[in-house]
Amino acid sequence: MSFKDNLQASMDAAGIGPTDLGSALGISSQAVSQWLSGKTHPTGKRLKEIAEVLGTSWEALHADAPSADKALPLRTTHAPASHVAIPEYDVVTSAGPGALPELCSPEDGLRPAEYWKIPRSYISAFSDVPDKLAIIRVAGDSMEPEYQAGDRVLIDTSHRAPSPPGIYVLWDGYGLVLKRLELVPGMEEPRRVRIMSINPAYSAYELTLDEIAINGRVVGKWAWK
Repeated sequence: MSFKDNLQASMDAAGIGPTDLGSALGISSQAVSQWLSGKTHPTGKRLKEIAEVLGTSWEALHADAPSADKALPLRTTHAPASHVAIPEYDVVTSAGPGALPELCSPEDGLRPAEYWKIPRSYISAFSDVPDKLAIIRVAGDSMEPEYQAGDRVLIDTSHRAPSPPGIYVLWDGYGLVLKRLELVPGMEEPRRVRIMSINPAYSAYELTLDEIAINGRVVGKWAWK
């Protein structure tokens, strides 16, 4: 079942309609209706709030979340003291159009598919918080030529504010994407963020901080030629 089907089933079981759910979450019933139609998808934080209101779990709502008996095999995290074990998550950050995963963040229930054992001396050049690093694969062409499909990006998941401007992995309401972010000047709340591609064929767009969920800032990449 898709997320929208799981959401509808959970709402029916709880006897809650779009208006009631929207009121409980502090959003409009139209926003809930868009989830139910599959036009948009809530962020990971919002998913947890929905599950709490409906008396269910994140796993029950999320179509792609692995159940306890179908979880991805967890490879060993052991690494010598000279190395860091960095998890790679089996999701794709889209740098262009196409099928997008519904997961917002590796912290939202997704288990690592693999661990990369990387020398600590090498990682220290990218981050001083190695336990907050993660690796995700890139797809699409909107960030070409800097980021190609198949590249792996190293993200610092402790850096979740779009400042300073840079390349981030984020959930933009439609999928997990790799984009350049910068805050739009101004004092209005919530702050707006400009979301940009490197490939000039793709237009920039703006969303508020409330409408996105930033997974982390890109601090490195591996490219295959």
